[in-house]
Amino acid sequence: MPVSVIKSFVARALVPAAPGFIPALVMALLLAPLPMSAHHSAAAEYQSRLVTVRGTVLQFQWRNPHVFINVETRDATGAVQKLLCEANGPGALIENGWTKDTLKPGDKITLEGYPAKYRPNGFKVHAVILPGGRRLLME
Repeated sequence: MPVSVIKSFVARALVPAAPGFIPALVMALLLAPLPMSAHHSAAAEYQSRLVTVRGTVLQFQWRNPHVFINVETRDATGAVQKLLCEANGPGALIENGWTKDTLKPGDKITLEGYPAKYRPNGFKVHAVILPGGRRLLME
């Protein structure tokens, strides 16, 4: 459709009803092709110190936008602690060798990652060492 036809339509049909419509339409059309990112930074939620914890898998949640592992561990005093461990989404994990069946409830694993700043049971996983000793990245 020629540009002159579009201009004519907009001028006759839309401008009298909403004079500010044209600048808004132009801006929307200019911005529409730009990729948008609504992702958050892990730095806001998690500490920067890398720690290692051992535990037992309670649940492995393979879903978007993040994969989660619920793990039962013991803290320094020996008390049972349940961690909610967050990783990247399935797409990124597949590239590192993960599948939805990599972990099962009862698996004994070692987690490398970052404790949450404000949630005592939150944990951002960097890598997991599986029962057979294989280390898989979760980033």
